[in-house]
Amino acid sequence: MDNRLENLLKNKNCYFIHYASDGFYNGMTPTPRISCIGIFNNSMDVRKVFSIDTYFQSHSVEDSEKFLLQEFKSFIESRPDISFIHWNMNGKGFGFKALWARAEELGINLPEIQEENLFDLASYVAYLSEKRLSIKQILWFNSLLDRQYLDGKDEALYFSQRKFCEITDSVSLKVVGLSYVVEEIKNGTLHTEKPFADPCDGLTKEERHSRALERDAAREEMLRDIVNHNKLALQKQQKALDEFIARSNSKGDKTIDNCLNDFDNKYKKKNSEFINRHFDKLESQAERYESEYEVEEDGGLFFFDFGHPLISLFANWFANR
Repeated sequence: MDNRLENLLKNKNCYFIHYASDGFYNGMTPTPRISCIGIFNNSMDVRKVFSIDTYFQSHSVEDSEKFLLQEFKSFIESRPDISFIHWNMNGKGFGFKALWARAEELGINLPEIQEENLFDLASYVAYLSEKRLSIKQILWFNSLLDRQYLDGKDEALYFSQRKFCEITDSVSLKVVGLSYVVEEIKNGTLHTEKPFADPCDGLTKEERHSRALERDAAREEMLRDIVNHNKLALQKQQKALDEFIARSNSKGDKTIDNCLNDFDNKYKKKNSEFINRHFDKLESQAERYESEYEVEEDGGLFFFDFGHPLISLFANWFANR
């Protein structure tokens, strides 16, 4: 690992840093507005965010931005030897120049950070891999990407939509993710290539993305359908159980425990046969969702094995569509 990076990490006031704004800085005014700054200290496991979301409920957007920058300023001033590990924040359009320019425009003078206390992890990864990678790529290649991740343009869009909580989650994911990237470098396990080859399906990137969104929506619809269907099915089973107990008790020769055992034994065999008959189909259907289903059996009788609840629920749902 790079000696300078290793030495910076020994400093107790060394932090990983990332931020979000509503655009790129072009050297002109007004400068892009800052929505969130996230920092993370790996050695002390300390994560802190300076976010509009903290103040927005009781203040204007501009005042909330001032408060977060003032809080960030106080944090830096209390740590004169602070150092930052960042991802490509040394450019003109995005990074420390844009942050400091925005603060100055709002009347806040952030303490200057010396160059020797800044380390660009993006450049170091480019040196190791012999190519430039985006923060999204390095997180993806190392299984650190999550649904909370937002691209810069999405963070800018969310700013206009006042979705500051989502922006904060995205920045937090990125800044902690950078610390894991350094751990992978330390361990010699950093991945700088795609985890799988591009599919040879003849589709464009946009077409594959569109199909992925359609599959996600289909899965969500399937899960909602399963939940709603099985709520009704469980109600039917409870009604059947109550009626079974009522009939048995009317004869006056059985306790409730005996009724439950009889009910369980009566349906267990049918339930087992039912699951075995449908299980192979379930595996393929669950992995390959289709909008249309064939009705396998009529009557809507619900079988449920408490020893195999998930299998039972899926089997019942597919069979009674």
